[in-house]
Amino acid sequence: MIKRFVLSLFVLGACVSGAGAAAAGAALLRSHVLVDGPMVTLGDLFDNVGDRADAQVLRAPPPGTHITVDSDWLAHVALVNNVSWKPRDLFDEAVIERTGLTIGHDQIVGALVQALEERGAPADSTVELESRTQQMVVATDQSAKLAVRDLFYDRAANRFSATMAVGDARLMVAGRLYPTTEIPVLTHAVPRGETVQAQDITMIRMRQDQLRPATITDAGALVGMAAKVPLRVNVPVSEGDLQRPLAVNRGALVTLVLNFHGMALTAQGRSIDQGSLGDTIRVTNTHSNLTVEGVVDGTNRVRVTITGPVAMAN
Repeated sequence: MIKRFVLSLFVLGACVSGAGAAAAGAALLRSHVLVDGPMVTLGDLFDNVGDRADAQVLRAPPPGTHITVDSDWLAHVALVNNVSWKPRDLFDEAVIERTGLTIGHDQIVGALVQALEERGAPADSTVELESRTQQMVVATDQSAKLAVRDLFYDRAANRFSATMAVGDARLMVAGRLYPTTEIPVLTHAVPRGETVQAQDITMIRMRQDQLRPATITDAGALVGMAAKVPLRVNVPVSEGDLQRPLAVNRGALVTLVLNFHGMALTAQGRSIDQGSLGDTIRVTNTHSNLTVEGVVDGTNRVRVTITGPVAMAN
């Protein structure tokens, strides 16, 4: 937004003697003026003003902002400083812009995290400002370090307020702290039924209040498990999203095994259920068409119970 100052209050030039007058020839107005420092000089506004170029005529706008000076003000400055310039029309103006160094959201949050931890805030917390668009624009020649002043921290509510300071620049901020937890997530999508490997996993920190109660926090609990549903990249995994890898699929041909009096009896069957290692499933003997229950103890291998001899009998 263009800010219009009461510019006449800032005019610093004064009438000078002929010795300090502008060099011969008309001065040329600069319609766009870019300044670094706190003051605008005659030489910033006009070309061809001779030894009056360094005369200060106006206080510059705050860093990162601009003002517009109109033809009346420019004519007045030219007159009192003996500059040979007159406006061509009422629309002659100059936009004066002051450069600035932007201190963004991440730098502000970084300083706050350090200051809050020094005040006893939980380590590895996430700091969120009430306004995520807040930033500071300071003078480019400003060498002062970003500092946190007047810090107030409510430990019970995990809320804070503070003043961010760089030199003479100030910014009031407020926000909340959120404790975080390190959790395992996947580096690539894992389709349903595929087994998760150690190299598929990375660790990230997430806010505790955004985690579901059944979220897995131990990477070891993921390794070797099969995806019960499609698993997405960098998304927390819940216990209900996983299952043990299937060793027997429904309808698969399996080997029925019965250890009986030192003998291993085998037969072929077709599974009615699917199952992982250790699961009890039902299998139909393909020769006798009798159904038995057994425990999955290998890929497409089922160990039957003591009633197996009858079920497996020819």
